[in-house]
Amino acid sequence: MQGPRLMSINQGSTFLVCDSDSSIEEVVGQGQGLFAADTRFLSRHILRLNGRRLAVVAAMRLSHRHARWTLMDSSPWSVHGDVTDVRVAVTLDRFISTRRLHEEITVQAYGAQPVPLLLEVVLSSDFADLFEVRTERWQRRASLRTTWKGQRLENRYVRDGFVRRCLIRSDTAHTATHANGELHFPIDLAPGQPWKACLQYDLLTSARARPRLAPCPNDGVVGHGQQSRYQRWQRTVSRAAPADQRLLRAYDQATDDFAALRMYDKDLGRDAWVPAAGIPWFVSIFGRDSLIASLQALPVHPMFAMGTLQKLAALQATEDDATADAEPGKICHELRVGEWARFHTIPRSPYYGTADATPLYLMLLAETYRWLGNAPALRRFRPTAERCLEWIDRYGDRDGDGLQEYAPRSATGYRNQCWRDAEDGVLDELGGCPPHPIATCELQAYVVAAKRSVADLFDAWGDAERAGALRDEAEQLRRRFIDAYWLDDEATIAFALDGLKRPLRTVTSNPGHVLWLGLLDEERGRRVVDRLMGADLFSGWGLRTLSADHPSYDPHSYQRGSVWPHDTMIAAAGMRRYGRREDAWRVVDGLVSAVSSFERLQMPELFSGLQRRQPDAPVPYERANVPQAWAAGSVFHAVRMLLGLDPDVPNGRVYIDPVLPPWCPELTVDNLRIGDDRFSISAWRRADGACEVTVDGGRSPLAVVRSAAPWMELPPA
Repeated sequence: MQGPRLMSINQGSTFLVCDSDSSIEEVVGQGQGLFAADTRFLSRHILRLNGRRLAVVAAMRLSHRHARWTLMDSSPWSVHGDVTDVRVAVTLDRFISTRRLHEEITVQAYGAQPVPLLLEVVLSSDFADLFEVRTERWQRRASLRTTWKGQRLENRYVRDGFVRRCLIRSDTAHTATHANGELHFPIDLAPGQPWKACLQYDLLTSARARPRLAPCPNDGVVGHGQQSRYQRWQRTVSRAAPADQRLLRAYDQATDDFAALRMYDKDLGRDAWVPAAGIPWFVSIFGRDSLIASLQALPVHPMFAMGTLQKLAALQATEDDATADAEPGKICHELRVGEWARFHTIPRSPYYGTADATPLYLMLLAETYRWLGNAPALRRFRPTAERCLEWIDRYGDRDGDGLQEYAPRSATGYRNQCWRDAEDGVLDELGGCPPHPIATCELQAYVVAAKRSVADLFDAWGDAERAGALRDEAEQLRRRFIDAYWLDDEATIAFALDGLKRPLRTVTSNPGHVLWLGLLDEERGRRVVDRLMGADLFSGWGLRTLSADHPSYDPHSYQRGSVWPHDTMIAAAGMRRYGRREDAWRVVDGLVSAVSSFERLQMPELFSGLQRRQPDAPVPYERANVPQAWAAGSVFHAVRMLLGLDPDVPNGRVYIDPVLPPWCPELTVDNLRIGDDRFSISAWRRADGACEVTVDGGRSPLAVVRSAAPWMELPPA
């Protein structure tokens, strides 16, 4: 998404993608525009001065929601056609808030003589659906309307009750005219006397909304709600201070990315959020992405978990609907609110075509209990958990063999419904698409972990019988998994079982998820680590999603050999769990080296799987989402893994077992919320490689235990 010529800013699900010179234009493959509610509200925006475009001198992204451009014309033609001996500078500030863009335009002349100018703002709205922009399959819209009245420009699109309006107004101090899609501001500019005007763009989804004109954010008058949200975020988020500067900068940027991706919902309360999956293509609720990102973010801000649990519970399927791949109890894959979702050009919304979101929901619920405690407060999620478990047993096991499989139930449903959900994300050994139903290895691991961990909550809710049954079911599935998936001759786990129950020997990164969740005994686990660290999978930057030896390998593809940071970090955590700390360090070192090379130090959704060389830099994936929630969250996961941090608030303990690499001999995390308390944890590496740790928990009654958590213990062979 972000090549060298693009800039983006956002607040939650409202975002802007534009050229580095501030313009918005239709460029193939770039997806420029001002977006909200899965709609492009502004498809063209060009500044001109006296009919000429300006040269960009500087473009700065001052925060995730504020960007500034300095534009220049050193020899502007006057409106009378004369060349003047005046330099004119234009400063453009843009601020994003929820469904609003605010622009402040400042024009300054440098010279001895006054100069008459005409500032032109070229504007148009195509109201294209986000999927339309993404796929570049354009739809005709006959009912676009533009009205100009009382210094208000309104672009409008209405279709069978579906409404999109872009309302554009300037401050009352400046009179503009409108013609041919352009706003014209006449300026009589005296040297040393700046001219300023503000434009407010409201992105509306109702026919009658009339939002007020807000003060200019550059005047220091920020809306109370926006300011208080920002202050609460700064006050409640945790901060990391690692000795390694790459990790420090990556952590700070990841924290800012999560702040940008917060989606507010009036039903969640002021301090609970759902993370949007990523900018620009996945600015919405995604079951799998939101759940994994919320798991990763527990050390940074646990209220992502509470918001995600609450929102996905409200969207849990209640009916059997094959057109939406929905069954009772299933957690949704994706929620879309644009025109294509409304009129079913894409699968119905909410769409439920994912097999892993349902067990991941239980995993997040159980981990939130360990992190925050308070089983009575989580009791409201018990009906959701019960329905998740029923779906796993009744629908997740599609053929009654005790394993989890997926298969689309509609012609428009996603072929692959695991995390590798691209059409070619799951391939057999020769590069063909295996027959359904497909049972990938990590699906089984998620269900084992879900049943094993949520059993503790059922104990706390007073249902010891159900808790015991869940633990027994988890162990039965784990043993069934070993029998069905272990490939002894290749010393690894089968990628999946196809519809004929044939183990797929395709070499992928997916077994790293199985390591993370501890399904294997120690000997098998170490053999899987050896396979993952082979030259065909480990690129030096991260783990390839598909072996470089596979006939379909393409390092620049979406999921056939690229590196996905969240996937790589999950595997690194698994390596650490099986005692392979040096391998885990190598993998994390590769990721933090990679992110240090990317623009603004933002971890992208994915990048190329090309082999790392010296000197070298990773090759970006052209259409990657940046920021992207579970990519940014991989940095948080790395910090938690290095500290060996596992709270157990229900039992009054915090387990800490740090393993710090030579390249990061010290690591501190401050303002870390565990239960109702705030902690500061500092770890450092001694000369002999062992680690010391100090913990300041104030008056917290939680006991600090210097060891791995008991649930991290590996199963017997």
